[in-house]
Amino acid sequence: MIIAAIAFPIGAISLGIAGYVFFRHWKDIRLLDPMTIKEERERRKREEMIARRFERVRADQALPFKKMGRQVYLALQGGYRSLYRRLQRLEQVYSSSKNPLANIAPTARERVKSLLGEARSFMRDLKWADAERRLLEVLALDQRNAEAYKLLGQLYVKQKLYPQAKETFEFLLKLKKADDATYAGLAVIAEADGDVSRAEQMRQKAVEASPRQAFRHAELAQFYVDRGQPALAWASAKRAAELEPSSAKYLELSLEVAILLGDRTEARKRYDRLRLVAQDRSRFQVWREKVEKLEADAPVQALKSRIGLLRRRAGKGEEK
Repeated sequence: MIIAAIAFPIGAISLGIAGYVFFRHWKDIRLLDPMTIKEERERRKREEMIARRFERVRADQALPFKKMGRQVYLALQGGYRSLYRRLQRLEQVYSSSKNPLANIAPTARERVKSLLGEARSFMRDLKWADAERRLLEVLALDQRNAEAYKLLGQLYVKQKLYPQAKETFEFLLKLKKADDATYAGLAVIAEADGDVSRAEQMRQKAVEASPRQAFRHAELAQFYVDRGQPALAWASAKRAAELEPSSAKYLELSLEVAILLGDRTEARKRYDRLRLVAQDRSRFQVWREKVEKLEADAPVQALKSRIGLLRRRAGKGEEK
């Protein structure tokens, strides 16, 4: 009885503890249930199956886009390869040419040539500042470039900056690279300074430096005409007309000199040639009047000359 009385409370206490532990850890114990584990596995399988289905559906929907993207990629890749091959061929062509890739990496010589061309273009357009800037860039690359100095001197002459022009042209004289343009520029400067003797000398040197240039002969002839020396102008005016026989300008100059000299034969000859090339009919009319007047005055002039000669002879007789 005593043993039974002791064992019962102990058993009750044990059951209570076991019950407390059971309810305390019910969630964990529940997971140990075979049925619960099976349901969890099935749930996970269902979720995985659904996920795989969604993946397959997305893959099926994206398949056309993948194919299109693949085609675009292949097309771009083919185009890139084709372009690369073309560039290689172009590079080979440029490498074998005289001036490879001149526009991309010009040499100093090509740069100078380009700047000189730009300077001439600006000078034709009367853009003096731009032209001067290009020429100074040339001299920065090549300090002894004669063409740049010539153009720079001409630019200064056109702007009537005579001190700068004179300094530039005289530097060319020191370099022994002066040409007809250099001498002509120095002639203009000498005329502006009133140095007629030096101007005449420079005009003559310009002709000597370029004897086949008609306009240099014409400049020398005009120099003499402007100073009332038609006898000195005749040879140069005649030569200019011979070098360019179709030029109305040079024919007019030689005709003017012939009229100033009173040479009816040369005047008529050049007037007849001028009729064939003259474009300005009003100017042609002026020349015709001058020639006709020269021919009309010829008998009178001859008579005056004859009378003068007789008077001189008579005077000599009285003295005797």
